[in-house]
Amino acid sequence: MPYRSVPIEPETQARERKDLAEALRGLRRASGLSGERLALRCNMSQTKISRIETGRALPTVIDVE
Repeated sequence: MPYRSVPIEPETQARERKDLAEALRGLRRASGLSGERLALRCNMSQTKISRIETGRALPTVIDVE
């Protein structure tokens, strides 16, 4: 079956982005890491971690790996 693109409503997209951000923040906190410590371990800036965890930025595939 060929892949069919389904448009995502802006409200749904915003909700999913917020859900992802909250999930990532929750995982970090559950692991006992500060944003600064996670940034060091992931070789990212603390600012980038913050932007991802607040939904202002989406992580790239490389970030997730």
